[in-house]
Amino acid sequence: MRIAFFVCAVALMAAVSSKSAFAIKEFGEQFGRIYVEGSKDEAFKALVGEAKCNVCHIDKENKKKHNPYGDALHDLGLDKKKYQPMLKSDAEKAKKEIEEIFKKAEEKKKEGESKTFGEKIQAGELPGGDKLGKQPTSAKLISFNNASEFVELFDGKSMTGWKVNENAASWKVEDGCLVCQGERSHIFYVGDSKPFKNFHFKADVKTMPNSNAGIYFHTKFQESGWPKYGFECQVNLTASDPIKTSSIYQVKNVAEPAAKDNEWYTQEIIVQGKQITLKVNGKTLVDYTEPEGQKAGNDFTRVLDQGTFALQAHDPGSRVYFKNLMVKRLD
Repeated sequence: MRIAFFVCAVALMAAVSSKSAFAIKEFGEQFGRIYVEGSKDEAFKALVGEAKCNVCHIDKENKKKHNPYGDALHDLGLDKKKYQPMLKSDAEKAKKEIEEIFKKAEEKKKEGESKTFGEKIQAGELPGGDKLGKQPTSAKLISFNNASEFVELFDGKSMTGWKVNENAASWKVEDGCLVCQGERSHIFYVGDSKPFKNFHFKADVKTMPNSNAGIYFHTKFQESGWPKYGFECQVNLTASDPIKTSSIYQVKNVAEPAAKDNEWYTQEIIVQGKQITLKVNGKTLVDYTEPEGQKAGNDFTRVLDQGTFALQAHDPGSRVYFKNLMVKRLD
């Protein structure tokens, strides 16, 4: 189980005592440093100490089974396989990433509860339930990785969870939108360490006249240049490029604009197995099945694999707005 070793160490920090032996002590130590060590709430410290592993788990259950707080941490990427070697090779980076996972988990909550996990901790409550880790069965967590729910990739306020490669000035957040205009640049979604393979992605897009951009999927971060990996869903209603919005660029092209500049349209990208479906405002424009044995290209792979999402700032003359970016896993 990926995080069983984590909260088993938390009792240590609840009492702020000396270190003892456990699998990856840094997970428990991080929780202790952030939430326990500086707390003036002695009752909360005692609760954490009594709960031990059940801050994330459920008493007497298989340790592969988490309570909702444990689910959130797991789905956000608190993964032994990733961080155990990283804690040896680059401990500071690992600790920083682990802290970021805790911070992201603070914003989540169980369905039916008004308090987020962070608000519960602030109120002196265990985020995962009582000291046995138990929660009412009806209180289902809408987790980051729940295939039945869309989750937002962009908070409308910041670039948290996103990473720009070259020419960072080409991107800004404005009125709840990610806006691109400037020299070539790509902003990659890095908020979830687990790659996306089968998914349903949605975004609202607005172009200005003669603007060009793109939405990449099954891609991965690169420092500069046009993304080599994955596919590009074209964003272009009136720019000179004849390949128009909702094309799988240079794979399955659309010749006619499906919307209008200065107006919002909804772009959907659905990948399931060998099938890619692209829709604009609910209308299917591309329904593509990858041929058996398809080989990756040398300059651009353009084959189904797995990866993340990226948005494109194409050139200084292009101004494009993105909002309501969300995804639902279909794995």
